[in-house]
Amino acid sequence: MRTVVVGAGPVGLGVAYALGDQDCIVLERESEAGGLCRSFTVGGATFDYGGHAFFTKHAEVDELLTRFAPHELYRQPRNAWVYAYGTFVPYPFQSNLFGLPVDVVADCLLGAARQAAAAGDPPASLREWITASFGDGIARHFLMPYNEKLWAHPLDVVAPQWTGERIVQPDLEDIVLGALSRRDYRKYPNANVRYPHQGGFVELYRPLSTAVEHRIQYDEFRQVDLARRTVVTKSGTALPFDALVATLPLPDLVARTIDAPAEVRSIAQRLRHNSLYLVSLAVDPANASDMHRVYAADPEIPFHKLVLNNNSSSSLAAAPVFGMQAEVSFSEHKQVARDGLVDRVVAALVRMGLLRSPADVGACDVREVRYAYPVATTQTPAAVADLREFYAGHGVILGGRFGEWSYINSDSALQRGLDIGRELVR
Repeated sequence: MRTVVVGAGPVGLGVAYALGDQDCIVLERESEAGGLCRSFTVGGATFDYGGHAFFTKHAEVDELLTRFAPHELYRQPRNAWVYAYGTFVPYPFQSNLFGLPVDVVADCLLGAARQAAAAGDPPASLREWITASFGDGIARHFLMPYNEKLWAHPLDVVAPQWTGERIVQPDLEDIVLGALSRRDYRKYPNANVRYPHQGGFVELYRPLSTAVEHRIQYDEFRQVDLARRTVVTKSGTALPFDALVATLPLPDLVARTIDAPAEVRSIAQRLRHNSLYLVSLAVDPANASDMHRVYAADPEIPFHKLVLNNNSSSSLAAAPVFGMQAEVSFSEHKQVARDGLVDRVVAALVRMGLLRSPADVGACDVREVRYAYPVATTQTPAAVADLREFYAGHGVILGGRFGEWSYINSDSALQRGLDIGRELVR
């Protein structure tokens, strides 16, 4: 039995590893494995494709990656901050109101108190969920504008089912206590994080990719003929398969399926996503900070998140330059001009007090991530279920963040790959 896997990200690596000695080919269009877990350097600073840190609830993934790692992963408390109203407060905003303007704190507390006593129907959208969970004050002063920047879609169309694992939900007592004094609130899953001791986040997955390197073919998947169960690559190679594991985005898979019916193509058009510009700056180390992340809802600041990756490990912190990476999301609903984006990011950093002067920027780089986050809408579950059923009937298994259109991290993607591989063995 031959399995062809499209994509050598965490899902593809997990499938290849779990298949053991079975016939398996992993197609990867980039020059190295890792998917969005890859890393790169700019002016001597190390960056990832978006901010990455390792934490997991999957014991198998934890054991596998730490067993393969050449050194124990670097472990530390997550030092994240929120920039609002000209000041910095610890993450998350909703449990760290102390230090904000008094009228803002009062508005947030009164809104949270009123909402705690209110009853209502289950929220149908992310907009309704935010207000129902935290009150109109916290919603208005941070969570609404922040999520509008992040998702780059109207919050009325974003479904809220994923929020339980992604948005920190302190109770009313913690909100009040966090408004009265500065405190160390750590009641969320990634309060402590790990990162490779050397290099970027890709080093977490490199030992696993090395273990299955003999199965990776660096060639791009171009099309699939379901009737003939054959994949064709950019180089013109035709690969017959018994099972195909597809981790590429579902709209791209459908577009490259030569015998996909019109109904299936129509279903794929219902799926929504956002994209990212990653603006990476290597700056004078005099601008170094001990922060790991900064979140900003202010619409005048072009990015929603700033990643200070030098602080991810002691080896990165010793670099001769300091790295700052701004994440700027965009979509057809929120268009962002790439021209001048670096200047706008640098100006915002100066305004925030994180950069002394534009002259301190020694090197810069802008990269586009076309598929950044799948956007869940009310149509998403049915669309994914229909696509999964259609492809399963032709020996195709869907996997990964965009293969399943599910907002998961790399650890869950790797677990999904391991599970798929074991199922194929059975």
